[in-house]
Amino acid sequence: MRFFAGMVAAIGAACLTAGARAQDTAPASQAAAKAYVVVFDFADGADGKLGPALSDSLRLKLRRNERYEVIDRLTTQEFARPLGADADRADALKLMAEKLGANLGLYGTVRKDGAKITADVVCLDLTGPQPAQWRKTFSDDTERARGVIATAIVEAVTGGPDWKPPEYGDETEPTAKELGKPLNANGGFDAGAAGWEAPDNVGTFLVPGPPGRGTILRVRTDLERDPWLEYRKALRMGKADLSRPPQVGRDTSYDSVAALEGVHFAGEWIRATPGRRYWLTADHNGQGGAKVFVKGFKRTEHAMDGLPESSLAAMGMTPEQFANLPPEKRKELVEADAKKNPMRYVRECYRWYLNCKDAKGEWKHLAAPFPPRGGLPADVEWLQIQIYSYWPPGEYLWDNVHLYADPRQKAPLAEEKARTPHFGKTSDVVERETAQPRTGPASNPAD
Repeated sequence: MRFFAGMVAAIGAACLTAGARAQDTAPASQAAAKAYVVVFDFADGADGKLGPALSDSLRLKLRRNERYEVIDRLTTQEFARPLGADADRADALKLMAEKLGANLGLYGTVRKDGAKITADVVCLDLTGPQPAQWRKTFSDDTERARGVIATAIVEAVTGGPDWKPPEYGDETEPTAKELGKPLNANGGFDAGAAGWEAPDNVGTFLVPGPPGRGTILRVRTDLERDPWLEYRKALRMGKADLSRPPQVGRDTSYDSVAALEGVHFAGEWIRATPGRRYWLTADHNGQGGAKVFVKGFKRTEHAMDGLPESSLAAMGMTPEQFANLPPEKRKELVEADAKKNPMRYVRECYRWYLNCKDAKGEWKHLAAPFPPRGGLPADVEWLQIQIYSYWPPGEYLWDNVHLYADPRQKAPLAEEKARTPHFGKTSDVVERETAQPRTGPASNPAD
C-alpha cells in the first residue's frame, strides 16, 4: 500500500493557521507547485455508495493530469472517515498535513432526489503562496450524472477543461476512394473462408446474405457450452471433421456459450507497422453484445518454454511424455516447432476494439480509427482481426470487415501511453514502482 509521509511541522502549522483565515479565491490551477491531492470519501445522503463512487471518479480524473499526484483510496480510508461538506475545516487540514502529506484536499456531501444528484464540495488549496479554499454546489439529472458532476468538480479544481478521451465519431470516416485497398483479405467473405479461419459449422457459418450483400458471416452464441468446447478442441487437435459437425443443443441460459466464452472468428495474420494508424470498418446486424477486436502480437522468449497443445497432438505426444524428456531434447523440439509453426509462439501485446451496438434487426455500418491517440506501439509485430459475438444468446451477422492504413497520416506517430497511472501493469510491478521515495513536501523527521 502506498504511504504518503507527513509534511514538516512548520508546513503543518502554516496550513492550520493560514488555512483557517483563507477566503474564496482563485482556483488551484493558478499555482505552479506540485499538488499532492487527497480526495476524502464524500458523505453520502443517498444509498451509501454514491459518495465513495464520486470520490473514486475524482481520483481517477485527477490522476490523468500530470500536475497531480493523488493519494489512493485505501490509504485515504485508513486515515480518515468520509467527510461531509460541513466537516470542521481545521480537522481536514490537520489530516492533510499530519497524516497524508497533502497540499490539496477535496471533501463534500452527496445527495440524491429522484434522478437529480447534488454534490456540495469543499476544496482546500495549499499549493500557492497563500492558502485558498472554495465551496461550490454541483448538480445534474442526466443518465451520467455522476460523471458529469465529477468533470465539473475537476474543472473547478484545475481552472480549465477536463481532458476528454477520444470517442467514436470524433473523426469522420474517409471515403472508399481515400481508404483504398484493405490490408486484410476477403473482408466481405465472398471468397469463402480465404483470409479467415474455417467456419466450424456449429457456431460460425458462411451463408448467402440478403439481396446486395453476397456471402456473410453468421454466428450463433445460443449454444450448449461443454459440447461446443469439446468440438472446438477436437478441431484444434485434428480429431474432428468440419464437414460432419456434431449436433450441439440450443442454450440461452447463463451457462451458455454466450454468457461465458462467446464466439471468436479470427482472420489471418497481418504484418504490423509500428507508428501507423489504421481504420477498421464493419457491417453488423445483431442483438447487442458484439465487438471486432484488432489484437497485436509479438514473438517472446516466454512462449518458448514448452510445446503448444496443437503441436503436441501433431507429434502424437502427451504433456506428460514431453515433460519426462531430457531438457536438451525438450529445447530441441521447441526450437524445431517454432521454426515450423512460428505463429504459435507469439503472444498478445496490444488490443483495441470496435464496439458494435445493438442493431435490432437492421444492418449498421461502423468505422473508427486506432490507436485512438498516437501510433501503433513499437513492439507490435503482427495484427489479427477477431470478430467476437456473445450476449445475449442468439444470431449475429457480419459483412465487410476491413482494415485500412489511415490515408490521412503523413508520417509515423510516436506511441501515446495511457494517461491513467499504472494502466495495464500487474500489482507486483505497481508495488515495486510506488515503493520508491516520492519528491515533493519533505518528510517529517519525527515520523
